[in-house]
Amino acid sequence: MSSVIEDDVLEEEDDFQMPRSKRDDDEMDITPMIDITFLLLIFFVVCSKMDPTQMGKIPEAQNGIAVSAKESAVVFIEPAGKDKVVLKRIDGTEFSTDEETQTTELIEYITEELKTTRGEEKNHVMIMGDGEIAVGEVTRVQKIIGDAFEDINSTYIAVKEL
Repeated sequence: MSSVIEDDVLEEEDDFQMPRSKRDDDEMDITPMIDITFLLLIFFVVCSKMDPTQMGKIPEAQNGIAVSAKESAVVFIEPAGKDKVVLKRIDGTEFSTDEETQTTELIEYITEELKTTRGEEKNHVMIMGDGEIAVGEVTRVQKIIGDAFEDINSTYIAVKEL
């Protein structure tokens, strides 16, 4: 009799299965979509060209706001041969060609320009560039100004049309 009971217990154990939880029809497995997304991301990162020296041209403005040079500290950027530029003050004098010295001179010049007010406080800078200047040069000057003067409201960029 004990063997009959043991056989019944063993049969019951074999027949017992955990009930499977049924997935709702509304749920969707997004794992394959995530896999595809990462594969596409890897593909585009590997295939793209990351060349910081490759610069585009400054696009032509469709519209803009009128900004007075009297209310701004003005810096001129002019071409000086192949891939070189000259930075000039509003009076026409040039900044140094050495980048470190140029940065120091630029900060000093803008500081003095912002202090010389005629009734109204100057609180923005205008960068006036030639149409042939690479965007990278304008961005470099704008970054110098942005890093040195956190309290400046705006930096405007003007492009001289040919």
